[in-house]
Amino acid sequence: MRFLVMFATLFVGALMPVQAILNARLGRQNGGPLIGALVSFLVGAVCLVILNLIVNYPAMQQMRSWSASPWYLWVGGILGAMFVGYITWVSPQQGVALTFALAVSGQIFASMVIDHYGLFGTAIRTITWEKIAGALLILGGLLLIKK
Repeated sequence: MRFLVMFATLFVGALMPVQAILNARLGRQNGGPLIGALVSFLVGAVCLVILNLIVNYPAMQQMRSWSASPWYLWVGGILGAMFVGYITWVSPQQGVALTFALAVSGQIFASMVIDHYGLFGTAIRTITWEKIAGALLILGGLLLIKK
């Protein structure tokens, strides 16, 4: 089961460059990269509402409890909008491969720090020499992609 979840994660990650390309093209045809990102979020929001109504209806009925969440938990939506908006804007300029190599590198290094210190309430997963070596190999790959 673990490998199935890992494969699914790899597959979903492979969809991100496709999303960037489609959002960028949509933006070019409709007023710019921010429009492309906006339409992407709107379509995604509609899909998530429908999916939640189908598989998670009781939680949708308790929408009043959402306002009880601390304000900083809502920042994830802002970060998602920043990511999608920026990737939509920058990928046509520097290429999809370099864009996502940089994005993944940033995610790896930030994730290692978050895991190591248990930031944001996550479980502590100590940085090991193997993880450092893996991150350095990713960084080396980034340098090769950039050339």
